[in-house]
Amino acid sequence: MTFDELRSVGSVCVLGLGVTGEAVCRLFAAWPPEHLTVYTGKALSSSMNPLTDVNLPADTHIIERPEDLRGPFDLCVVSPGIPQTGELYQRARRISGELISEPELAWRLSSDHWIVVTGTNGKTTTTTLSAYLLNRAGIPARVAGNIGIPCVDAVQQRAEGEYIVAELSSFQLASAPLLAPEAAILLNITPDHLSWHGGEEAYARAKTSFIERMALSAPIALDATRPEIRVLSAVWRDAGRRVLPIGSSAGITERMVVHSGVPEAAWLDAASDRLTLSLDGVTISLSAASDLQIRGEHNTVNALAAALIVCALGASPALVGEGLTSFEPLEHRTEPVSVVAGVLYVNDSKATNPEATIKALAAFPDRPVVAMLGGRDKLTPLDELIAATRDTCRALVCYGEAGPRFSAAFDEAGLSSITHLVSSFDEAFATAANQAQTGDVVLLSPACSSYDEFDDYQQRGTCFKALVAARAGVADHDD
Repeated sequence: MTFDELRSVGSVCVLGLGVTGEAVCRLFAAWPPEHLTVYTGKALSSSMNPLTDVNLPADTHIIERPEDLRGPFDLCVVSPGIPQTGELYQRARRISGELISEPELAWRLSSDHWIVVTGTNGKTTTTTLSAYLLNRAGIPARVAGNIGIPCVDAVQQRAEGEYIVAELSSFQLASAPLLAPEAAILLNITPDHLSWHGGEEAYARAKTSFIERMALSAPIALDATRPEIRVLSAVWRDAGRRVLPIGSSAGITERMVVHSGVPEAAWLDAASDRLTLSLDGVTISLSAASDLQIRGEHNTVNALAAALIVCALGASPALVGEGLTSFEPLEHRTEPVSVVAGVLYVNDSKATNPEATIKALAAFPDRPVVAMLGGRDKLTPLDELIAATRDTCRALVCYGEAGPRFSAAFDEAGLSSITHLVSSFDEAFATAANQAQTGDVVLLSPACSSYDEFDDYQQRGTCFKALVAARAGVADHDD
């Protein structure tokens, strides 16, 4: 499909008006189909209407209620917030010739030079770092997707030959039946969003089915330290795909050898502390892990994944090595905020599940941690999180909607002496700051979503940073 061919599309429905829905509306305003319907899900006031500045066709049909969605539609573009298992999605599927996600539409319009990054955790850092390394190596690239920049905007704005490095969630991939990028990074698959997909198998399938449509020669970087990824790695390797594993079952410092052909892999060389690649029979030493500004073993994996893919696509290893050490932590992702009275405050608000929090805790092996945990409860299992906090945390501050369940679990595990239950985020911060001692880390890594008190994880992290700044001001005044 080309942009001009959009004009020949008959009846189109834009299902949902989030960030991606608005972007799709802008696209169809510029390339109008014969008939356009927009489902908003709510009434739009004159002051809060995101379509006010969008020059939609005059006969656009805007509907608010699911029962008004009648069709038929030749094409329906669905927002990621609308679950596949829900009646609205299923109704739209029944009355549409095709139902696809916004990234799928963007890929059909401009399918060259795509890199897809997916996984439960680590996507945004790896996506941003991959684009950063490509640009540092003189290969133009831009980020898009779940990172907050709609793919349909990116394909309209990108220059000739420019890569799109797309962070794609399971929500977006679940409705992308044709998307097949030039390269891919798969970091991990841990239980998350299971109610949206209807189960763990459907969630994993959404994350990985696009890889089976890629060319056999297309590079796929995989975190082979994870058992669920090694299973997929073996299947794809046996199918003749170009699998580039990071680490092995023995950990990040061991390389996995491909059973046939030239071994290609990435690992952390324990003796030299160097991030190391093997591509096309050549061993490449990039930079020291200790020189990375992004902390923790999980970020070492992210760095190896990004470096592996961009080098496989032709980037200069020397320039990639320089880029790895100059790349700075992203906001809300194990982000050092400030040292106040000898205590390091770290904003990891993006950690919305226990798996992400466990990784954040492991990033500070030599310092006691006071952890802030809570928010909107996803009802995820806590056994592994409890095990991770036992030897790393001086104090556990549980707050918000999830606070009572977290606190009860820690108490039952024999951690009642270091567990504190409070109701609000502000109380949690004050309690954490009071529990911390010189040399400690106060870590906001909630293991929950933010929607009980905040609009999103960004607002939560910004609030944390403001509270740190206020405490620093008081400390300065006391001095």
